[in-house]
Amino acid sequence: MGDPGGAGPRAVWFSGFFKTTMIQENNMCDSATLPANTLVVKRFVKAPPERIFAAWTSADELPKWFGPATCRITSASVQAQVGGKYRLRVSSEVVGEVEVHGQYRELTRPSRLVFTWQWAGNPQLEFGPSTVAVDLLAVEGGTDIHLTHELLPNAEARDHHTIGWNGCLDKLQCHLGVGEPPAKFGLGHICWNELLTNDVPAAGAFYTQLLGWQAVSGPPPIGHYTVFKMKNQDVGGMMACPMSDVPPHWLAYVHVTDVDALVQKVSALGGQVISPAFDIPTVGRIAIMKDPQGAVLGLFKPDMAAGGK
Repeated sequence: MGDPGGAGPRAVWFSGFFKTTMIQENNMCDSATLPANTLVVKRFVKAPPERIFAAWTSADELPKWFGPATCRITSASVQAQVGGKYRLRVSSEVVGEVEVHGQYRELTRPSRLVFTWQWAGNPQLEFGPSTVAVDLLAVEGGTDIHLTHELLPNAEARDHHTIGWNGCLDKLQCHLGVGEPPAKFGLGHICWNELLTNDVPAAGAFYTQLLGWQAVSGPPPIGHYTVFKMKNQDVGGMMACPMSDVPPHWLAYVHVTDVDALVQKVSALGGQVISPAFDIPTVGRIAIMKDPQGAVLGLFKPDMAAGGK
């Protein structure tokens, strides 16, 4: 079990999940000053505007990158002209087979795209048309992408689309050869694993020799925390177990949108709340639960107002 006062969840500072999530959450924070039905996503990409514009308007290229890591485009139809229409078939691990379609309202090559956006195929997504504007600003070394999505139905849809658009841009960077393949750390996914042990050096030696991991200790602001890496990619964390009567164990955390709401559901479903929801400043809100069979799991929502700028 993690300790509310301990360093365990602070591993998020080091994990690849945190790096991706902080981009998403900073964009959510930017959107917080806008109406609840509007989001803004910003990203610097090491590619010229023309190349990005081409990738965004090509029926051949869109299936290779469009959508977050949990989605795959199975077919694309694009009429890249003002008044033209596009239609994307989407296979989603979360909502199944759906479609997104719309019409181009503005195409100014290579600096701006404006198009409508509408889901079909799942009643939870069918909230009517909204509008997306993508501005591509040429800067030294690449392009600043400013994406604005308006007329969403509510703040929940805004937050989900913020995560989706950030996942989209992660894959775009990978497609253009200027980014790493995105990890599948969306909502509902296990986003971090940490080992709580009574002998950190011995456990570190065991896993590095067994799996070829590297064990890297965190800097002083985080406290004594070790991150396991594989080929420079973060794979998990390790810390001394704060309770001597608890045997060493691994603890997984799941990325959620509302820790408190899920805590309320745990007991109703026959589970047990081990650590009620608590905040770790600049990191997020966490709770630790046990399912009816006794398995332990962490619930984690990143701090939307945290740094990383």
